[in-house]
Amino acid sequence: MAYRLRQAGGGILALVLFLAPSVASSTEPASAWPDATHLEDFLLQANVVERAKIGVGVTDSSKVTLELNGEEHQVIFKVFDRPYDSWRREVAAYELDKYLGLAMVPPTVERNVKGRRGCVQLWVEGEVLATASEDPDDLELWRLQVSTMWLFDYLTANTDRHLNNALITPDSRLVLIDNSRAFKTYTKVLKSLAEARGATRARFWIVEYDDQRQQYPTTYRDALIEKLGSMTEKDLKKTIGRYIDKNERKWLLDRRDLILQQIEELRSP
Repeated sequence: MAYRLRQAGGGILALVLFLAPSVASSTEPASAWPDATHLEDFLLQANVVERAKIGVGVTDSSKVTLELNGEEHQVIFKVFDRPYDSWRREVAAYELDKYLGLAMVPPTVERNVKGRRGCVQLWVEGEVLATASEDPDDLELWRLQVSTMWLFDYLTANTDRHLNNALITPDSRLVLIDNSRAFKTYTKVLKSLAEARGATRARFWIVEYDDQRQQYPTTYRDALIEKLGSMTEKDLKKTIGRYIDKNERKWLLDRRDLILQQIEELRSP
């Protein structure tokens, strides 16, 4: 299945796409990795069978084949480690994703491979949005996933989410890869959650770019908003404290407050 840009002009589809933003969604996508705990154990313990450099990007990444007791998976191994571009942030992004119940960041663990410390992330089969050409099967679920992606990226101050840093799986899953530049020091939300400016955002929404559009109909699971609201510094320290320092956690909570305020404003008539 390939993905194409959907025209947004006229008819029922246009009415759906221009509905009021930020209404809570009852859509509950099934977990992308119901066996996440098993996969984490596998990533930590499996033997390296094959390893090859990936010839794109700047993060010194390798594609590795792991095997354990007849089970085999391909993974990405990253060792790049700079203050604001690091494998450590990949692990933190996964742990935070897991805490929030998103299942959008592939299982990722810290591991030493052949004497080098870095992160190992499950390789996910899919197509980057830059080259995708078919519509998702369920547009409501797709809008929920895109809304959640923007929220997660603004929460983590990830300024590197572009069309090559998100995958669409064959079952229309939106998977967030390349999170090594997340958790920056911004104390504000980078954009409005519903802002519709830019052709890249239109591509993520699978709609035709329209420079007259004011906003997108963002939608979120009630459980996510509740989890965000109850999240504390203690929770973050336990979840990602090994990888993200105290100031970065504080800034994340500051952004959380602004995001919740913005969602409340968008929901207001």
